Amino acid sequence: MWPLNRLHSFARLPLEERRLGMRALWILALVRAGLRLLPFRRLRARIERAGDARGLADEEYARAVRRAVDRAARTIPGSACLAQALTAEVLLRRAGRAVRTSIGVSFEGRPLDAHAWVESAGVLVTGDAENLGKYRTLLVFGDSAAVSEMSLR
Repeated sequence: MWPLNRLHSFARLPLEERRLGMRALWILALVRAGLRLLPFRRLRARIERAGDARGLADEEYARAVRRAVDRAARTIPGSACLAQALTAEVLLRRAGRAVRTSIGVSFEGRPLDAHAWVESAGVLVTGDAENLGKYRTLLVFGDSAAVSEMSLR
């Protein structure tokens, strides 16, 4: 019964949200496979070729990507923050949006805790907003304009 309820609620979404959701699901599956099969540097190169992040700011699109990636991650269990972040980055790049992907670590406790998040148009697209402050950023990919006055709405 549970999958039918999810399918029914998905079918009631506006057409553009359904399309974005299906793209997110497909890209998340590809990113997860890429994380297992490719060196990270080669996967990054493919992601950067996915589109030109020209700096268009659109908070509503960033929020739609967040919803689509959340839905896809619930559909594909075990999709960690890195796979979700890279999926969001591909969707945003393909739409020509400014995007910044960050990878950080927390030195609080053992074992070492790593986290990835994406920001676009001032919106935190993926990542846990409540705990971002505990991570020290190690790597940043993308545009610093994507994070101006980040909104957690």
